[in-house]
Amino acid sequence: NTVSINAAISACEKCAEWEEVSKLFNGMVLSKLESDTITFSASISACEKMGQWERAALLLSEMIGRKVECNTITLNAVISACEKGGEWEKALQLLRVMVQSNLELDKISVSAAISACQRREEWEKSLQLFSAMAHNEVESNAISISAVISACAKCEQWERALRMFSLLALQNLTLDSVAFGTMISACGRVGEWGKALTFLSLMALKKVEANTIHFSTAISACEKNGEWKAALQLLRRMVERQVLSNAITFSAAISACEKGAEWEKAMQLFRVMVQSNIDSSTISISAAISACEKGGKWEQALHVFVALG
Repeated sequence: NTVSINAAISACEKCAEWEEVSKLFNGMVLSKLESDTITFSASISACEKMGQWERAALLLSEMIGRKVECNTITLNAVISACEKGGEWEKALQLLRVMVQSNLELDKISVSAAISACQRREEWEKSLQLFSAMAHNEVESNAISISAVISACAKCEQWERALRMFSLLALQNLTLDSVAFGTMISACGRVGEWGKALTFLSLMALKKVEANTIHFSTAISACEKNGEWKAALQLLRRMVERQVLSNAITFSAAISACEKGAEWEKAMQLFRVMVQSNIDSSTISISAAISACEKGGKWEQALHVFVALG
């Protein structure tokens, strides 16, 4: 009966077995058993967990067509599915459906829609949705604010991203490694290497562990501005904190030295890179050779090729 099949669908949904859910749902249709809100909501949730946004949207349409009652949980699952698929326009349409249906908007609904906009770099839409949260008395959370930060950062709206980051602190919300990484990247993109280093230092003060990506991003910010001394200081900090370096880290540091006409430092880094068995990238090789060329050291440039075997 409907109750037992709903229980089976819910069990499969928890394990993200959306194909099994689909079989059970289709079996109900063939058996002419009545599907209710629980049936549809669990089926949609299974699709959401596997990023099957089109299937989730079809189930919602069928639900509405059969005049089965929708609730906030159901719509949230479809919006989340659209978010995972980067379908920000559909996510916004569903939010409007919720408002028109007098369903309560919650932080899950709006945060998912904001994240959908963030994936497509729709920073203005993200900010509009965030403003709508306050207007509808929906409590913002770290997820919604972080999504707006990311959307603004991707579009080089670093000052807006900074204001949103400050909001995290003001609301005593968790300042996590993702939020810090986004801000370091945002500052680096617009040449604000000093601010990128400030955020990296702030991580230590807030006891948030910086990883290879955080340091590499900060070193890249220094590289873009030719700040080779700062780049090398960051490399030393990585060694002190036992944070692993990779090809991206060394390539950025070597490029920083190349821009600063520090061919000796560039070659030292290249040798360390080779000795550490870190794969040399085209960028690191080109930067090392370019640094030697600028210093008139063609023999050293030749050593780069020899080192590569």
